[in-house]
Amino acid sequence: MSLVNGKFFGYHQLMNSAPIPDLISRQNRKRAAILEGAKTVFLRDGFGAATMDDVAAAAGVGKQTVYRHFGSKEALFLGLVQSMCASAIAATVPAHATHRPIKDELRALGQLLARSLIAPDSLALYRAIVAEAGRLPVLGAIFYQHGPQLARSMAAGILAKRFDEKTAAARASTFAALVLGDAHLEMTLGYEVPDFKARFKKQIEEAIEATLR
Repeated sequence: MSLVNGKFFGYHQLMNSAPIPDLISRQNRKRAAILEGAKTVFLRDGFGAATMDDVAAAAGVGKQTVYRHFGSKEALFLGLVQSMCASAIAATVPAHATHRPIKDELRALGQLLARSLIAPDSLALYRAIVAEAGRLPVLGAIFYQHGPQLARSMAAGILAKRFDEKTAAARASTFAALVLGDAHLEMTLGYEVPDFKARFKKQIEEAIEATLR
């Protein structure tokens, strides 16, 4: 019997039962379900207490399916961080170039950053990353590249309309830090921040004025 006919290892049955695009779509759905399950478990229990059994149960798949997509708990956590950062980026990056006044662009960026980073899931992810970054430095690197570094790059792109490249980069760092200010730290630590929307609105306006001064 020739291998060409594809009857070995279930290959013939696989090819006859589902077209390749359907298989890819199914695998993508399973991966998305696993990441959603991982989000529930990791953000609820933290990395140390989370188990692959818990993730599989939350995702509605078998544990071996989780391991086929992500070879270890560390790999799954990294995948979750990348996925959540990508979602935050999609919500923050404008769909097209804008030609509004610089203050308006900075205000819009500041509002998007604050809204994204103070969401309960974002705060929980940040806490989980800080807790594990010393043991898994790549976690911190991924978060930094897709979080703070990207935010500063976006702010620098706006500020480059007024300042040279070096000055724009320096002021972008100031802007990002002032937008989050003490309120973000307090919320990360679990403090209750009264009227946090007004607090962030004030911090954003102060960040704009300090950055353009």
